[in-house]
Amino acid sequence: MRQLSEQELDQVKKAIAAKELTSAEILLEIYDHYVSHLESFEESEFDPQLAELEGQWTSAHCKKLQYDLEKSISSSLRSTQWQVVKTYFTWPRFIFTLAMVAFLSLLVNLLAFKTQIVLLFGLPLAYLAGFALLVNLQNRERMGPIKNFLGKHVKKITSIFNAKLTLSIVFPLHFYNLFLNLPRLFGWTDMIPESILNLLSVGFCFLMVLHSLSIYEAWKIKSKTLLI
Repeated sequence: MRQLSEQELDQVKKAIAAKELTSAEILLEIYDHYVSHLESFEESEFDPQLAELEGQWTSAHCKKLQYDLEKSISSSLRSTQWQVVKTYFTWPRFIFTLAMVAFLSLLVNLLAFKTQIVLLFGLPLAYLAGFALLVNLQNRERMGPIKNFLGKHVKKITSIFNAKLTLSIVFPLHFYNLFLNLPRLFGWTDMIPESILNLLSVGFCFLMVLHSLSIYEAWKIKSKTLLI
């Protein structure tokens, strides 16, 4: 085993950058593989061995790995969140779920529809926005050293996990626009009985709170095994 020179490490970075990947997870995995492989050979064998690695780790192959990782992370995140959601319908957490539904129902019956929108939807949305900001600030801190390390050669570096997590966090915003802003825009809320509006408010707020709690727990679980 030998340590690669700065010039050799720079060649490795250039070779990896030429693959036009953006995932920090994949970029670092390939870099570590290249370096550990090349350190096993003498300096005179560096160029042939680098060429051999390039033949094995083609751009198409690496992009396929990146695509597969995106699918895997999305699936794993959804699966973890769903497992968390199911715990809210099992003992003893089911007591908390019932209490939350009862509390929301009480608020809906006491508040006017516009006030319901502010409290029942505004607060969960504010929580999700703050959570998304926290996640991205932490990601920015983690990505800083990686960008400094590879940034000279790789133009764009992102974390696939962070991107997928952020999409999951802000997912309820689509429901907010579809079920609240759109009906209000066309004046449909005046045509719907108040009892139905109250029921919808409880239902959508419950889903948003459940999503907010479960995505946070899923993030905590997945963060324990993150490499980046």
